[in-house]
Amino acid sequence: MRKSPRQKLVDMVPDELRDIFEPLVDEQSYSEEERSIVKQADALCAYLKCLEELSAGNHEFLLAKTRLEKTLEARRSEEMDYFMEVFVPSFQLSLDEISQDSPL
Repeated sequence: MRKSPRQKLVDMVPDELRDIFEPLVDEQSYSEEERSIVKQADALCAYLKCLEELSAGNHEFLLAKTRLEKTLEARRSEEMDYFMEVFVPSFQLSLDEISQDSPL
């Protein structure tokens, strides 16, 4: 029988830490709110990757970006709205734009 990815992670942890680590990767031990936050974070990370790739000129990520925008809209929260408004625009800046105000 094949081991699950979760079990493989647990098996890589030293024996003395397994009891502490195992609940952290056991999705069954998460509350519904925690599951929702993890799903939001996962979609947000993928979205940010798309923005970075598009900023670098890799247009293969355009469709993924569009799909992820729909996913993020479906998983909206006050916290995610704040992150999208305050932090996400910087992920669309070029290297020149980022370093423009840098003292270097």
